[in-house]
Amino acid sequence: MKTNTIILLAGLILILISIFTSYRKAQKNESLKDIDPNQLIPGPIVHDKLSDEQIEKITKIQSVFSDVYPISLEDSIKNFKRDRNPDNEIRVWYNMMNAYEKFVSKDPQITLEKKSEAFKLILSRSMMDESKVRNQTEFRVLNDNEVNEIFANYTLQSKPIITA
Repeated sequence: MKTNTIILLAGLILILISIFTSYRKAQKNESLKDIDPNQLIPGPIVHDKLSDEQIEKITKIQSVFSDVYPISLEDSIKNFKRDRNPDNEIRVWYNMMNAYEKFVSKDPQITLEKKSEAFKLILSRSMMDESKVRNQTEFRVLNDNEVNEIFANYTLQSKPIITA
């Protein structure tokens, strides 16, 4: 009889832990909200200097996206200096760059409009999971196969932008 009571209590404790964990996850997700990117204000510079390796990677990222994301190299470097962990952010942008390059390199006649839509899709995917991006994005140029291909080439989990 004692063993059955212990098993019952252990089961009850596991159920309560599961309910509490689910509740905490739901609370966390409720605090996430969509914000118009134009309302974001850049944070302060966190790192005075970046390593030569970081600068080299940022230079490549800026170069690859220059026609669809026209921001100067100087501004790109300054933006990465604002990140608490620039290596993580560089890793995200490198993954975005790889997905983008795989897609655009297949078609030498690809239009700027298609490149731009691919970039926006990849950028959105870096911040949201695939299903949310599909539900919130209107594709004008990309077809379903192209969207699937781009999603397959982006291999990192989404990471929302955290604001203060």
